[in-house]
Formats: sequence, C-alpha cells, structure tokens
Amino acid sequence: MSEIRKRSIKAAIWIYVGFLIGAANTYFLTHKAWFSPDQNGLTRVIIETGQLIFAFSTLGTTSFLLKFFPYYKDNLDARKNDMLALALSIATLGFLICTGFIFLIEPIIVRKFSEKSILFVDYFQLIIPMGFFIMLYHILEAYSYGFGKGVITSLLKETVLRFFTAIVILLKIFNFIDFHTFIILFSFQYLVIVLLLAFHLKRNNQLWINFRISRVTRKFRKKIIAIMGFTFIVVVVSMLRQSIDGLVLASKQDLGKVGIFGLAAYMSSVLQVPFRSMIAITIPILSRSWKDKNLVEIERIYKRSSINLLSFSLFAFFLIWLNFNDGIQLLGINAEYLEGKTVFLLLGIVAIIEMGTGVNGQIISTSTMWSFELWTSLLLTCLIIPLSYYLTVKYGLVGPALANLVSFSVYNAVRLYFLWKKYRMQPFSIKTIEVLLIAAFSYLTCLLFKELHGLTGILLKSFLFISLFLAGIYVRNVSADIRPIINNLLLRVGIKGKE
Repeated sequence: MSEIRKRSIKAAIWIYVGFLIGAANTYFLTHKAWFSPDQNGLTRVIIETGQLIFAFSTLGTTSFLLKFFPYYKDNLDARKNDMLALALSIATLGFLICTGFIFLIEPIIVRKFSEKSILFVDYFQLIIPMGFFIMLYHILEAYSYGFGKGVITSLLKETVLRFFTAIVILLKIFNFIDFHTFIILFSFQYLVIVLLLAFHLKRNNQLWINFRISRVTRKFRKKIIAIMGFTFIVVVVSMLRQSIDGLVLASKQDLGKVGIFGLAAYMSSVLQVPFRSMIAITIPILSRSWKDKNLVEIERIYKRSSINLLSFSLFAFFLIWLNFNDGIQLLGINAEYLEGKTVFLLLGIVAIIEMGTGVNGQIISTSTMWSFELWTSLLLTCLIIPLSYYLTVKYGLVGPALANLVSFSVYNAVRLYFLWKKYRMQPFSIKTIEVLLIAAFSYLTCLLFKELHGLTGILLKSFLFISLFLAGIYVRNVSADIRPIINNLLLRVGIKGKE
C-alpha cells in the first residue's frame, strides 16, 4: 500500500497542478469580460459529445488493454506483442462507423438545437476531431497503465492538456485569434497529448505495434471478445451518463445554462482529484492481485482507498461551499454563475458518496465478475437518462444534479452490496463516522463567522476550517496514509509528529 501511496501522491501532484491551470481556464471562460456563458457552454458540449464518440468508437478495447496486459507481457516477446495494434485497428473501425452515423443524424441535431443553442449547430462537426483524438489518447493511456505509467498519463491528461488549453484561451483573450479560431484549436487539444505519450512510449521502447496475431490473442480470443463486448456497453452508457446533462440543458434550456452547470460540475470534480490519480495506480495492481488470487491485498486497498478519498472529498467540499458566493463575486465571474450553487451542493454530495465507497468499481471491473459492472452501469444509465430529462424539464438547471444524486446513490448501494455478498468486502469502519463528525464540526464552527465576506471572510473561514479538519484527522489518526504525509510536512519545518 505504501507503493500505491507514493505513486498516487506523485500522480496527484500533477493532477493538482492541472487543476490549478484548469481553475485558471475556468476563471477565464467564466469571466464576464472575456467569454459569454453561451461560448463557455459550447466548449463543454463539444467535449461531452467528443467523449460520446470515443465511447462508441473504442468498442471496448480500453478494458481489453487493462485486463489482459499482464498476460501479453508475461507470455510474449515485445516484438510479437500484438495487443496495441489489435486495439488500434478495432477502434479505428469503430470510429469510421461512428463518423458515418454522425453525418446521418446531423439534420436531427440542427432541428433539435437550432432554437436554443445555435452555436452548437454552427460548430457541430468539430466534435469529430475531438472524439477521434480522445479515443486515441484513452487507448494509449490504458496501454501505458500496464507499464506503470500512471504518473506520466496523469501529467499529460491533467496538466499538459490544460496548459495547451490555457494558451489557446489566452490567445483569444488578447485578441491574437477570434472565437472561431479558438474553438477549432480547442477541438484539437487531445492531439497534443496523443503525440507526447506516443513519443514517450517509443523512446522507452514500449510502443509495440505488431499486426501479426499472437498465440496469446488466439488463446484468449473468446474471453477478449466477451470482455470487449460487455465493456463497450459499459463505456457507452458511462459516457451517455456524463454527457446527458449538458445535452439536455442545451436542447431544453440553452448553452448558457450548460456553462453554469459546467462551472458547478468543475468545482465538484475537484473533490475527485485523488480518485483519478488512485485509479491510474491501483488498476494494474488490482489486475495483478486478482490474477494471483490475493484477496487480502484487494480488501486492504478497498478500505484504505475509501477513508482516504472520503477525507479529501469532505475537505474540498466544505472549503468550496464556505466560499462559493464570495469567490464568484471577488473574482469578477459573471453573476449568472451564482445560479449554480445548488447544483454544486447536489453534485458535491454525489462526489462524496462516490469517494466514500472507494475503488469498488475498479475492484469489480478487474475481477472475474467484471460483467457485473456492465449491469450496474446499465442500471445507472436507465435511471439517470430519463430522470435527467424529466427533472430538467420540470426544475430547469438543478434537474440533472438531482438525477445524478438519486441515480448514483442507488448505483453505489448496489455495488457495495455485491462486493459484500460475493467476497465479504466492505470499505467502512468506525473511522468513517469519525471523519464525517470532524468535517461537520469544522464546518459548523466556521459558521460563527458567516457574516464576514470578501477576501477577509474567505481567508479566515478557510484557515479555520483547514486547521480544525486537519487537526482532527491527525489526532484521531483517521487514515494510516494521511498521518505519514502530515508528519513529513511537519518534519520539513522542524516539528516531530506522532507515530
């Protein structure tokens, strides 16, 4: 677990740097002087539809790469490894089919979105390059995980990608390019990290592309086809869930509402930063542990991921919630974005539920019972799509957030029950209750200063919450991973911490 902690911290550092850049990008895109909510909403819709193209195009190859990498690496010489070539060939075929379908449905898109979101109609075809390069990157990323490249992929996706986007945004702000050129460059952002990751793998002699079918592929072909078929559905329904909010808001409300929802969603995604780095590190370890039938290690990862992720998500949520209104006003963000506060509240609770249940999805998806992830994903999608549509029509902006809260609560409850019933694994302990009480106490104490606003209010409430929360976590030793990190920080300033 210490190795996971070290590598997760390294990956998380790059993700945090990326989030700082992403926060700046979000600020630029939401500032009242530089981009309208409609223009910001367009960037979000292009990304979300690009993600849908990726989902339909890969045909389940990413899970094939994650699940079977150890078998190919252990049983084949590098020059005979056909794994990446097979994945790229299948995904390219899927992309061509998907592109043809896009051109077929374009008249429907024009009809559905022309009234409320004309900008999306004008730039609809840019979703094709966006989707293609997202697809290529995810394939290379899944392949790279097998080499333990979670840190480099986190650096590229979370930091380099956002840095490129920041450059494009600044070119627009300083009038070196117009909005038309900006949105074209924005749509090609994933090309940059595709090239960089491919170069990194090639330089390390790890870019194995062999089109001759290997004996491993022949041996496992039935299992490969099965897992790709199931995973294709899982990925598609997952991306449908992620995209439905923006698409429903764009068609039933307008792109401005998509932009407002996007800011709240971005803020809630801050709660999931460690989860994203932990996935990159734990997936190959979980795959190996299942292969070696090491259930003890899997359960240990499950429990410790739960308490670590829950602690961070509560910490980040209350910091943002305490300063939501003051932050938007102080930064000069368009006042329309204040409408997203309730959205952030609901999506924040969803993120806390997701983090608190640990890496349950990754445990299931890397096990022999991986097909169960398909059925729970289908359940989630069957809940969230009609709920999102109905609640958006009924309640407007908060509708998709309510749909997420209901759907993800059911989804995680089912996965928790499955892991307990099948393997007698569950992620909670008395420390779970302790961290919830520490977070609640720290937040309620800060409410004594709720009348303080502006920069003074933000600094005072933030300092008080951080001090109380970290002190509580440290003294109660809520996590075996958090205390060593705090001790290392204390040693840097000459203070010896608790063992």
